[in-house]
Amino acid sequence: MTSDLKALQSAADTGDANAMAKYGKHLISESKTAESGQKGQLLLQKAAQAGNGEAAEFIAIMLASGMAGQQDWNMALDYLAHAASMNWAPAVGQLKLFASPENPQAFDKSDWREVRDAIDIEKLLNIPERRSLCESPRIRQFDEFLPHSFCDWMIERARPRVSRARIYDSTDVRGKETQDRTNSSTNFSLMELDLVLILIQSRVAKLASVPIFAMEKSMVLHYEPGQEFKPHYDYLDPTKPAQIADMRQFGQRLATCLIYLNDDFDGAETEFPKLGQKFRCEKGGALVFANIDEQGQPDPQTLHAGLPPTRGEKWLFSQWIRSGPMPI
Repeated sequence: MTSDLKALQSAADTGDANAMAKYGKHLISESKTAESGQKGQLLLQKAAQAGNGEAAEFIAIMLASGMAGQQDWNMALDYLAHAASMNWAPAVGQLKLFASPENPQAFDKSDWREVRDAIDIEKLLNIPERRSLCESPRIRQFDEFLPHSFCDWMIERARPRVSRARIYDSTDVRGKETQDRTNSSTNFSLMELDLVLILIQSRVAKLASVPIFAMEKSMVLHYEPGQEFKPHYDYLDPTKPAQIADMRQFGQRLATCLIYLNDDFDGAETEFPKLGQKFRCEKGGALVFANIDEQGQPDPQTLHAGLPPTRGEKWLFSQWIRSGPMPI
C-alpha cells in the first residue's frame, strides 16, 4: 500500500466523508475479496449519509449497473437526486438530462426531488424499431436510438480524454499504434462510469437481448479529416493463442454497436468492402452488426472499415458485445 493510500485509509477511519468516498471507491475498484467490496460499499453508504455527493453518485452507478445485485434504476435515480441535492455537479447534469432529454435546461431549479419524479425511466430504456440493412452478415439500423443531448454529453466526456487509438497486440497490453488506424479513442473504466453511460449500455444490451454484463468497456471514437481505421474484423480469432485465452474467459465478441454522436461531417461511413456497401446514421442513430454467422462462427463477411471524414470531425460511441460476462 502506498503512503498516499495509507493516508486516505487513515482519514476514512476517522470519519472524513470525502476520504470515505474515495477509499470506498478504491476498495470496490480493486476488490479481490467479497469482504473488501462490502467494506467499500459500507464506506460509501456512510459518506453519502454524511453529505458526500460523490459517494451518493457512485452508489447510484452500482445500483444502475447491477454491481450491487440486480439492476435497480429507481433506487439509482433516488441516490442520483440525493447527490444533486448536495450540489455534486455531475449528478446535477445527469438528473436534468434524464428528466428532460430534449431540453435538459427545462429543469433549471434546485428541487431535485421534483426533477427526479419527472424521470420516466421505462421510456428512457425503450429502444426504437430496427431496420434491416443486410441479412448476411446481419446488419441493423436503429434511427433515433439516443437523444441528441445524450450524444452531446458523451462527446464532452470524451473530448479531453481521447488519444491515439491502438490496435490489439498480444505482446503489449496497451496495443500498438499503426498506420492502419489513425483515429483517436478513449474507453471508460469502472471509476469513469456515470448513469448516462450505463443507460446507453442498458439500451444496447436490450437490443442485443443480452445482460448488461456482456458489455465490454464502452469506447468513444474520434476521427478528424483524413483519419481512418482500415478494414479489420471485430471478432476474436480462434486461431490466435492470445485471443483463444480471451475467448475462454469472456466468450466471443458477438456483435458491434456503433452510435453516431454527431452528423455534421462528410464521408466517414462504416464500409463493408466484401459487401460493396457503406453505411452511416444521423446523429443519435445506431448501426449494429453481428460478428459471427448463424452457426456461431466468425463471419469473414463482417470485414469493415471506418472511412475518413472529408469535412468536419466524427464522434462515434462504440460498444462490443460478448457472449460471456465481462468485468466492470
